[in-house]
Amino acid sequence: MKFKKTLISLLIFILGIGAVACGNKQDPADTSGQAEGKVKLVVGTSASYRPWAFQENDEVKGFEMDVWKEIAKRNDYELEFKLGQFSGLVGMLDAGEIDTVAHQMSITKEREEKYNFSEPYAYSYYDLFVAEDSDYKTKEDLRGQKVGCWLGGNGEATLRQINEEYDLGFDIVTFDGTSIEGELAIGRLAALWQGEIKTKTTIEENNLDIRQLNEKLVYEINAYPFRKDEAGEKFSKEVTEALKAMREDGALEELSIKWFNIDTTKSGE
Repeated sequence: MKFKKTLISLLIFILGIGAVACGNKQDPADTSGQAEGKVKLVVGTSASYRPWAFQENDEVKGFEMDVWKEIAKRNDYELEFKLGQFSGLVGMLDAGEIDTVAHQMSITKEREEKYNFSEPYAYSYYDLFVAEDSDYKTKEDLRGQKVGCWLGGNGEATLRQINEEYDLGFDIVTFDGTSIEGELAIGRLAALWQGEIKTKTTIEENNLDIRQLNEKLVYEINAYPFRKDEAGEKFSKEVTEALKAMREDGALEELSIKWFNIDTTKSGE
């Protein structure tokens, strides 16, 4: 009888250990929101830069989003878009909250020192745009006038450089998420300074009475920045290979035509 009790106690103990082990075993289906076998990559965007990146019916859309969906498919990434104000996206990248920025980001000397950039995926000029019925014909005609640009980006930096270089005395007004084209259309600005592809697409879509001065003082090369760490180096190489393949097989040009009606993926310099 004593032997039976000891045997039963031992069986209960063994079963108890098994239950604990099963309870602590990770559910293979539980990947904490990450698809099994996929590397997660978080892309930051303001989603307020139509048609490059914008939000519609709670969905993030645009050229940038389509490019990234194709990159993710070719590299088997799990892709997440994270929204933020344009002026704060670089800070989010530095803090490790995102892995890269999708907002027509330009390559500059200062940025190249700080980040690993992918292969360029788009090219365009920055230019001045004014109201169709205005008398402005050159940048000098705008001397002392209000000129709008995006806060914190290459647009603001280059506008300030031009303002100083040509002694134009612009009253520079910065925006972050507001439609600069809309501000110009209602007369709050004398001109705007922005990438010509984005501006011309917005003008066409909204039938705005805005025209380009065709000064074309700054040529912009767009690429995706990654931090200079092990993960950033890996991502930049993989994304570069995907972009090269997309250029070769025509996928990149096809997406540009879809969103801009022109091919902005080849250098025009």
